[in-house]
Amino acid sequence: MIGGAFVFNAVAHAYDLTDENTQPNKYAAGVREQLIWLHRDWQPGFGLDDPQQRTDWPVEILARTLFLESDVDMAATHTLRLDSYFKDGLCARHKTVEAVRRWPQRFVGYVGVDPTQGLDVCLRELDEQLDELPEAVGLKLYPAQVNPLRSWRMDDPKLAFPLFARAQERGIKTIAVHKASPLGPVPLNPYLVDDIDIAADEFPELSFEIVHAGIAFAEETAMALARYPNVYANLEVTTALITASPGMFEQVMAQFLFWGGPSKILWSDGSMVFHSQPLLERFADFTFSDRTLNTYGIPQLTADDRAAILGGNYARILGIDPNAARARIADDEFSRERRQTGLQAPYSNWRTFLEAA
Repeated sequence: MIGGAFVFNAVAHAYDLTDENTQPNKYAAGVREQLIWLHRDWQPGFGLDDPQQRTDWPVEILARTLFLESDVDMAATHTLRLDSYFKDGLCARHKTVEAVRRWPQRFVGYVGVDPTQGLDVCLRELDEQLDELPEAVGLKLYPAQVNPLRSWRMDDPKLAFPLFARAQERGIKTIAVHKASPLGPVPLNPYLVDDIDIAADEFPELSFEIVHAGIAFAEETAMALARYPNVYANLEVTTALITASPGMFEQVMAQFLFWGGPSKILWSDGSMVFHSQPLLERFADFTFSDRTLNTYGIPQLTADDRAAILGGNYARILGIDPNAARARIADDEFSRERRQTGLQAPYSNWRTFLEAA
């Protein structure tokens, strides 16, 4: 909680960036180095060095980083299916299960499938994962794979729509699709946001998260927020612009607020690539310049706006009562340790783990 607001981080990960897990192709090597570069250069001064990042990040360290080193109250962890880049998809299914099972008061989970493998495979794997983790709330998808290059579309009535229908039948509330940030030197087209519209219209009871919203195609994303009540901007990585490129962050947020309003924006950061606390602190103090307010004709952010963005919107989508969630974590293991130690230093738990390994 920061400034009285319940903080629900909509994307957090425990990656495996080891040599052994990286697929032997140029795209995989490039994406791994891109993640390491983001960690190093978009939050300079307190991150880990490059070799330290090329490790298998434990779920327990993710939890301790989130809940002992930052003001995050709850987080979503995703099963990733970047199978053509990483042998376990980058964030393995068992890590999602571990997080949700060990700390159900702190984590919600997303299952993941790869639609480039075809509908039958997707439906089978979706059912298998939901049989194992029936409390999962979301489905995470990537629009393309590599080696060979291949892609699919969210508005494909023969592939995507049966998948979304099965997910909805099984209790999934939200579909999160990676957009706006191409994974290496690959075709841009799959990362456009023009295939969200028909999917959102066809499945009005599902929410659709445009992940990495605003890194590119901010205007198109903002228009989708305005036109479809069930489309949301997920700010994973975008939040890091608040330190890496504050002017760009201000422009992206202004467009989203003008077209969609504060109820359509979901806070996330992609922890542990980025550390949550510095971004939360910057956002707590963030205000629009007079020039931006006049350019976009928007009001200044209010405390209620910040609370909605930081966690209220995401909690509403998932049907979670923030007050009840606060009560569930008030005396859990993280809250008790936090009361003894205070806010722990950024990445201190990760460093302790690496030193003991």
